[in-house]
Amino acid sequence: MLSDRIVTVLDRMHVTISDVARAGGCTPSNLNRIKNGVRVPSPSSPTIGYLTNGLIEIARQRNQSGELASLCGAKLLDSEDVLRAKLIQWLYEDTPAQIRTYRKHNHGVNGAVRSESWTPTKFSKRLDLLMKTAEMSNRRLGREADLDPSYISRLRRGKRIPRYRSPYLVQICRSLLDKTITLGKLSDLSLLTSLSEAELLKSDGADGLRRWLFGYGSFTGYLAADELLDAVASIDELLKDAQEKIPSQSDIEKLLQESKTKKESSKYSDELRYVGIDGIQSAVVRFLTEMIRGGEQELLLYSDQAMDWMDGEYRQVLSVLMAELIRRDVRIRIIHTVDRSMPELISAIEWWMPLYLSGKIVSYYCLPSAGERFSHTLFIRPGVACIAGTSAIGLENQAFYSYSTDKEITKLAEEAFDSLLKNSLPLIQIRECEGGLSEDEDFIQTEHVMVKAAPQQVILRRTKPPYLMFTFTHPMICRAFGSYMSI
Repeated sequence: MLSDRIVTVLDRMHVTISDVARAGGCTPSNLNRIKNGVRVPSPSSPTIGYLTNGLIEIARQRNQSGELASLCGAKLLDSEDVLRAKLIQWLYEDTPAQIRTYRKHNHGVNGAVRSESWTPTKFSKRLDLLMKTAEMSNRRLGREADLDPSYISRLRRGKRIPRYRSPYLVQICRSLLDKTITLGKLSDLSLLTSLSEAELLKSDGADGLRRWLFGYGSFTGYLAADELLDAVASIDELLKDAQEKIPSQSDIEKLLQESKTKKESSKYSDELRYVGIDGIQSAVVRFLTEMIRGGEQELLLYSDQAMDWMDGEYRQVLSVLMAELIRRDVRIRIIHTVDRSMPELISAIEWWMPLYLSGKIVSYYCLPSAGERFSHTLFIRPGVACIAGTSAIGLENQAFYSYSTDKEITKLAEEAFDSLLKNSLPLIQIRECEGGLSEDEDFIQTEHVMVKAAPQQVILRRTKPPYLMFTFTHPMICRAFGSYMSI
């Protein structure tokens, strides 16, 4: 399979996936997911482009081109394009025919996303975990779901995978959920699946289990703890990327010009309107780029909108811009909405934690719950500009976002942010600590960061300057980290 071939080439070239990511121009977490078999992108995807570009670049730098060519059946004198084509063919040639590939799309009220591929092995592992949680054997589950135990056995061993809409699958999920509730192990099931207990107790709770069995939800839940720590500790890489990718005023002007011409629908005096997901992405690039160009020193952020617009290749662009603001010591205050689905919280950890480890962001969480009808976005450069948008939940791609440089409108946006802030509490406690690694066995450690996840609090520590300790006590954040640690 693709992940096995990636491991093979990494071992042969004596490099890490982080080395390849840096050489290819993307983040390590982007390639880690395909290395670990969490997702299988198409051969023509940008992710595979980053992977192959990184491998070819490293081979060129280390005089390993011959070895790479030999591994994938290319010739030493082949052009780089031919080598890349043969490398991709080699990476994918053993992909089993039974893999079912799906388009990535939204599903359900929580905006869950199905990972790009799903195999019988992945399905069987999840089914096995559900059955162990429910303390059910093949025979017992077969009896409860009115199915042949041998059929359950084949599913559990990865010999078969049912159709997503199979009525047999619905029977299996309902039986497992009912037994888990009877045993009083709903919290265990919630931790395993990242579905809240309230979601599991709803009338469609069994359907939530079915979605989970087929890979709906954030694939980041698969990341092992050490990979999470690598992602969390990537602030130094982000700062380096920011210096390399935004090195001059001319590059900032280029980014600004691109954001002006993309998805801009109309202009009214000091107001621009951007439409949909592409629109908010373009508006935010322009918003942050203008801030960098203007040398402004304060940024206010709030959004209870689904985080889908921050995903994909756009995440790297946004990360670099945010890292550049941190590098320039911009004061950033964020009000978070933490009453989100578990997949979104886990995704948020990957996105925000590296930035938090700079120690330059002050974050809060809002006490009043977000509504279930509309979502709101409010990004402010005090005294200069703001982006404001409102959308019916689920229709974000049809929303319009107002980008205003009007002083009075920006002042009203600041007052709205201050009102939210009065009903918010600090999300993170940050304090200085001694350097080096801790002898505490409860910490999981890597070279740059370590974490201790307990039900009541999560502690992260930097193990290189600046030596800072970050403590989270919000139950949802602790639960999200707990999901990582248990996996």
